[in-house]
Amino acid sequence: MKYPAAKKVDHLTKKFNDEINDQYFWMRDLKKDNDVMELLNKENSITKEYLTDVDDLKESIFEELKSKELESYETFPYKHGEYYYFERYEAGKEYPIHCRRRLNSDNVEICLDENEMAEGLDYFSLGIFDLSSDHKILAYSVDTDGSELYTLKFKNLETGEIYSDEIKNTAKSVCWFKDTYSIAYVVQNDNQRPYKVLTHELGKSNDRTLFEEKSGEFFVSVSETMDHNYILISSDGSITNETLFMKGNDPQSEVKLFQERIKGLEYHVEHKDDNFYVVTNDTHINFRVCTTPSTKTEKENWEEFIAPSDKKYINDFSCYKDFFVNNYKEEGLNKLEVILNDNSKELITFPEDAYYIEDGDNAEFETENFRYNYYSLTTPLSSFDYNIKSQTSKKVYTKEVPGFDESLYKVERISYPSEDGTLIPMSILYKKDTKLDGTAPCYLYGYGSYGMCIEPWFNKRIFSLVDRGFVYAIAHVRGSSTLGRQWYEDGKFLNKKNTFIDFNSAAEYLSKEKYTSDGKIVISGGSAGGLLVGATMNISRPGLLKAVIADVPFVDVLNTMLDSSLPLTELEYDEWGNPNDEEYYNYIKSYSPYDNLVERDYPAVLAIAGLNDPRVTYWEPMKWTYKLRDFSKDSNPKLLHTNMEAGHAGASGRFEFLKEDAMVYSFVLKQFDIKC
Repeated sequence: MKYPAAKKVDHLTKKFNDEINDQYFWMRDLKKDNDVMELLNKENSITKEYLTDVDDLKESIFEELKSKELESYETFPYKHGEYYYFERYEAGKEYPIHCRRRLNSDNVEICLDENEMAEGLDYFSLGIFDLSSDHKILAYSVDTDGSELYTLKFKNLETGEIYSDEIKNTAKSVCWFKDTYSIAYVVQNDNQRPYKVLTHELGKSNDRTLFEEKSGEFFVSVSETMDHNYILISSDGSITNETLFMKGNDPQSEVKLFQERIKGLEYHVEHKDDNFYVVTNDTHINFRVCTTPSTKTEKENWEEFIAPSDKKYINDFSCYKDFFVNNYKEEGLNKLEVILNDNSKELITFPEDAYYIEDGDNAEFETENFRYNYYSLTTPLSSFDYNIKSQTSKKVYTKEVPGFDESLYKVERISYPSEDGTLIPMSILYKKDTKLDGTAPCYLYGYGSYGMCIEPWFNKRIFSLVDRGFVYAIAHVRGSSTLGRQWYEDGKFLNKKNTFIDFNSAAEYLSKEKYTSDGKIVISGGSAGGLLVGATMNISRPGLLKAVIADVPFVDVLNTMLDSSLPLTELEYDEWGNPNDEEYYNYIKSYSPYDNLVERDYPAVLAIAGLNDPRVTYWEPMKWTYKLRDFSKDSNPKLLHTNMEAGHAGASGRFEFLKEDAMVYSFVLKQFDIKC
């Protein structure tokens, strides 16, 4: 395959008696160097040309993916004040229509039609959708290029008027005060770091600054307590945070510090009655819940409400007028515990061995029902209302997936050994008639950073591979928090290589146990999951992997972490380490995918970039692809596709998004010579 030639320009970085020559550093200069855009366009043409012989397959997969999505449907409504709110999707339209109706009425009001707003735009993303306490004014924000720089706007839902108030460069974080015309919002600085909280009163321009975070290691957000009594300002780092609070009924009230930041101390705050409830890691890595009076919020006043556990990792804790909900992870699976005000407890149980649960739409503080969503690899979204009086769950909604029959599939939850003997959980899905004799191809997915978990939730798109005989596997590697906070700690900083070793061990295990075999494994990951697949590719045995899908991959770790002008760099010192420290410099360099390419055979690679991506800049996958070609001794394709009108999340629109999946799947199937 003939690829476009790219110039090589020496760019030397000297650090700790080490010297790096990054000859593709110039690819960062999109505005200064016309070669960059020319090359990106050529790369897109090459990728399109490579897939020409599977165009029919790609179109077939796209139609297949569309067929799994109802053309027209409504989400299940949730109660908020005197209204039920829901979203409506209409045939042929890409975006939802946000609707509501009064509790005792069938008359539907349209709050916001994203299709009208997106008309004529190549990209559109709604950021926030937040209602004033009287439900008369809607605050919403939009991003029209994928940069995640949102413009905040306001709409009168009674008259339909769009106010002239417009605030640019905001983050996806706002909170109304009870006065119904004042709002707290967050703006981003030139490095796209959410750093300042202000209040805005409709019709006025003298916005008041509530808080400004000076340190680049912290991002700022605003929220409110479930009882609406307080507005919270959070300044969050990777392992440390700080919260400030003020009265929710008065935008002029004093902003108070809840507990000053202490390195390594994390805490998150809720409120009910006259007490704050604090989820914190102050005494245990898996967190505990404390309570403290509203007038005495400092750490020395915190009294234990839920004790910490070596086996239970607290994910979330919610407060309602008559009960609490403790969402924790145990043995890799989420659990829900409802605690009444008299401290009696009820554990909600689930039938499958591998599943995922999350809080549903719960907008009411005074309620006897708690909504949660349930998924598994073979169970589409199901919403349940748990009633605290009857102590029973009632299914209120199931997302219909046309043509899907869960009885055709089998799910396994197994553990496999990593190189150091640690047992790693893995979720596996395949069709019951797929032979597990080593002949099946395998699609192995992972992430493994920031403590984030790839849960065994329902992904209707993956069935386009599973129905063609693929085994689909999710490796719950260290660096996630699948088995608790220590699981995360064991896959970060100077333990980061555990993440890649765990993932490589998953591929080896799947081959050894005949779920698949050498040369039939595709590994896939996005963002930090792109780092995962890039690093795993470098350490894998030649011949083990068939292909790599790297979606907006974080592959140039060392150069990025040395550049403090980029939006996330300083914040992420507490994830990867600060390479201005020699120990971290050497360690990051030893695994960064871009810095560890050698002359050898590599599998087929498809890298995907977003031109406007502020998180993983387009040049990381671009540089990596070119350098990979320089070192590859094989003839396998090394392709780059860039979304020219998108950012980190890829294409917008529910059908447009599927076109990218169809491209990826057709690339994968071509590697196995599967044409239908």
